[in-house]
Amino acid sequence: MLSGTYQCTFDNVGDLVFLTSTTWTLATVWEVLALCLAVWIAVKHFRELRRHSTSGIIGDCFTVLMQTHVSYFAR
Repeated sequence: MLSGTYQCTFDNVGDLVFLTSTTWTLATVWEVLALCLAVWIAVKHFRELRRHSTSGIIGDCFTVLMQTHVSYFAR
């Protein structure tokens, strides 16, 4: 029944190692970029809080958070 039937096989170990390392590298770069952006936004947020704060940080926290997020999404 299988006489005369041929199957092509290939060894993709080298390609698999390259693909795995490339995927891992890109994922790591993406995570580091996301972390840097989150830290940058947090630092900018707390500087904004300190600059606008007259009655205390807790009272103005929500207001400044909304202002900074509106300015990011409006751009």
